[in-house]
Amino acid sequence: MTRSPRILMIGLAAPAICVLIAATAVKHSGDAAEARETPIDWGLYQILWSRDYDRQLTDTLSRFASKPKYVMFYRDLMRPFPKFAIDGIAAHGATPVVSLELWSWHATGKGSYLPDINEGRHDEFFRTWAAAAKKDGRRVLLRFGFEFNGDWFTWSGDPAAYVSAFRRARRIFKEAGAETVEWVWAPNIVSCPDTDANNMHRYYPGDAHVDWVALDGYNFGDHHDKWHTWQTFETVYSAALDDFAKRYRGKPLIITEFGSAPGKPGQRAVWIREAFDYLQQFSQVRAVIWFNLDKRRENEPDWRIDDDPASLRAFNDTFAAPNSTP
Repeated sequence: MTRSPRILMIGLAAPAICVLIAATAVKHSGDAAEARETPIDWGLYQILWSRDYDRQLTDTLSRFASKPKYVMFYRDLMRPFPKFAIDGIAAHGATPVVSLELWSWHATGKGSYLPDINEGRHDEFFRTWAAAAKKDGRRVLLRFGFEFNGDWFTWSGDPAAYVSAFRRARRIFKEAGAETVEWVWAPNIVSCPDTDANNMHRYYPGDAHVDWVALDGYNFGDHHDKWHTWQTFETVYSAALDDFAKRYRGKPLIITEFGSAPGKPGQRAVWIREAFDYLQQFSQVRAVIWFNLDKRRENEPDWRIDDDPASLRAFNDTFAAPNSTP
């Protein structure tokens, strides 16, 4: 599905036609998943618009019952290491999740940057970021070229090139001694196109190169377009969570983007509570990040929960409850 540059700047949810493939619920098998013994950490996506980020973040987080463990934002190639955003997040006691898009927002005619990365043309960019991260010394999760199995990004469609780029960037950070950076491998929950050649697991760089496995997935609701119907959290996530519990048993899992359309009054609040209850059987899931952004101008739902009293109350009673994080 074609996306405008503005939509790409502020983050993406899965395109409409691909979500249909996940519409049939797959019941949890219970074979590999294990009930959790520790609480689920929570996080929030806060769009990075300006250097007034700290004020924006403070305003948003004031509506939640506890401090988040993670705050995520997007950054593209060629921009400086975002220390000002990391400072703002750290001021709230949270760990930044930097979602690195493998292109430049200001470039014209965005094509795949993977060949340039693999030929070393962006090595200096990665070295600069690695040096800055080492100097800063704080923990950062780097979500490198996320949703690579979705055709809305130009770094999709070539698993071998993606794996090579991931490993190359990771190696540069390791050589620079940037030991506080943790590397996140984050496919979309449904591959688009849904073919064997584009299977998300073909993009896996290997256990030695990945610190966190992740998933992105949404409930677009009944009214988004003709391909969508209301889906429970279990419908969206059950098959992938069962698969990851078996395939990546030794890796912590973070849901780096999730959300639900508002639906009927109170419907999203129920969705949130059911999601929280369902995740208790998956000890591998260490954290979840709600995609808190109004995307109606981009013909997507308003994903925000802090402007919806019932949804906010449900989130504060579950994921953000003061006793739900260590």
